[in-house]
This record gives sequence, structure tokens and C-alpha cells, in this order.
Amino acid sequence: MTQPIKIVLACVAAFASAAGAQAATCVAEAIAVDTRAGGVRTIAPCDIQYSPNWCGVEESGAYVVIEKVEHAGMFNAVTSTVTTLTADAEGGYNYALGAEDARCVRFIHRVLNSGGTEIGDALVRDVGFGVVSTPGDSMDADCRTNSFLEAVAAGGPVNLTYSTAWATNAAQVSIKSIPLSGKGGAPVATNDMFSAEAPAEGVTPMRGVGQGWARLLCQVADRSGDVLIEYLTDEFKSGSGFFIIVR
Repeated sequence: MTQPIKIVLACVAAFASAAGAQAATCVAEAIAVDTRAGGVRTIAPCDIQYSPNWCGVEESGAYVVIEKVEHAGMFNAVTSTVTTLTADAEGGYNYALGAEDARCVRFIHRVLNSGGTEIGDALVRDVGFGVVSTPGDSMDADCRTNSFLEAVAAGGPVNLTYSTAWATNAAQVSIKSIPLSGKGGAPVATNDMFSAEAPAEGVTPMRGVGQGWARLLCQVADRSGDVLIEYLTDEFKSGSGFFIIVR
């Protein structure tokens, strides 16, 4: 919310005047500076940095007032005081969102002298607060593009997942085997292996893929039978006694 460019320029000017007189040595603590123009996106609670010595102000007893403007630039704009800090204090004010607070606000950093008169330049920054969702349950997922073919080549049961939750307005899910005329050949038939009405999600063991080259087709359809989404495997070769566990 502060304007770090002005702080950096003030430091440069101080070093330039010192260089004209005599050499000086100093050690500064590393800080993170946000030099992005315009607004900032973050999550609450967060610290709003403040100091009565920014913008060239050097007056003992000065203090910072942080204001908040909701609906800035609109007819229903509302300005309120977030906090009034003590004299000569600087640091970070922890700001938290209330249940009814706007998530897009404008913060104003003002410096006042001991008599309550504003001095220096006000610092302004627009901030948008995002929402952090609750972490979901952990799960295992195989994202390899060839995992199905590797499982087939291993010669054991193959686990296939099905769910009507994969498509909006789904009414049914089906899995079919498609025998091919050979490697790289054309489909010669479409055989139903499994089907279920929504809501459906789980594992069901099935047999009967047959021998030779084939593909598997999973389709999720609406109540009219129109296919919403479908998944077609690469071609594979199954041997005698090969099992498919549909999942």
C-alpha cells in the first residue's frame, strides 16, 4: 500500500548530499519492495506498512492515520478510519476483513503533526482481497498418457475409472469395447461392457474384451442419450484370459 519508489528516491537524495561533504558508510536491513503500478491483490489478514517519516517528513511527534475507502470513485463511496497510530511509531498494522467489509478497497496513508494537521503527501493504494478455499482431501491420480497401455502390457487387471460427475447434466455412463481388424485397423464392432444411471461413480469388474487388437470407449450422456463427453483409449492387444476391471 505504500509507495516504495518515493522512499528509494528520498534515500538517493540523502546519499548524494552526503557524498558532496565526506564519505559515509552505512548498513541497511534488506526489505521487500512492491514496485508494481496500480492495484495489489492479496489475502487477509495482511500487514499494512506505515511510517510518519515517509515522503520527506521529519517532524518529531508526527503520527500516521490509515483510512479505507469502499466503492472508491463511485456515488456510494464511503471513507472510514482503519487505525490511528501513536506518535513517531512505524511498522506494520495487521488488517483483517470483517464479514461485511468490501473486498476491493482503497487505503490512504496520512501523516499528521502533533497538532493534528496533515503534513507530507498522502500515499494511496488500491487493494483487492481474494478468497482462500479449504484444502480438499488428498487423492492419487495417474496423469501419464500411456498408463493404460503399460497396465495392459503387464498382463494383469486394468483399473478403469467411471463417473457421471465428469459432465454437467449427466444421466448415464457407459463403457464399451471396440474390436479392431488388426493393429492400426478399423473398428469391426462395438460391444457393451458396462453402464449405469446417474449418480454413478465407482468400480465394477468386467470381463469379455476378447483377444486381439481393440480400444475401450467411455461415454457420459444426458437423458436424451446425447453424448456429453467421451474418452477413447489407444489401441491395445489383449491375449487369452485377459481381465478388465472397470473402475
